Amino acid sequence: MKAKRTTAFLMAVICMLGCFLFHSSAEETEPTVSPSALDDGDGTLASGLILQFYLVLSKKNSTTLNIAGLTDCNAVVVKCGYKNLKVQRRASSSDSWSDYYNYGNLYLDTFAYALSRNLTVDPGYQYRVTCKHYAKKNILNTQTISNTSNIVTF
Repeated sequence: MKAKRTTAFLMAVICMLGCFLFHSSAEETEPTVSPSALDDGDGTLASGLILQFYLVLSKKNSTTLNIAGLTDCNAVVVKCGYKNLKVQRRASSSDSWSDYYNYGNLYLDTFAYALSRNLTVDPGYQYRVTCKHYAKKNILNTQTISNTSNIVTF
């Protein structure tokens, strides 16, 4: 009985240490297309659910912004997509960003989501898109990675 209790206590200590080590290494990520195992604090830290991701803006014409993105996840994922996808704008580089259009949460019940959206915008502004790439394996295992696109000026 004493051996079982000691083993259970040691296992609990090891689990707590593992959680502390993983949590202390989490940080915001810069926009990138490379894989990452970081969680930005929105969900349970889970590594390896999001394999690659990107978010890119381009001009389709003089008033249309094209938003392209990818959230590519591990095959064990049951839900994949984007959380809090927002288009932001500012008048000049010295101004702060303000929300222009909010797509909200976009998910698919699969392991990849290729995003392609067109949005009519006003000339005279700089635009960017922000989001959190999202992957869910189950209720206890999710991963989110913050991302910001390039800037496009109209």
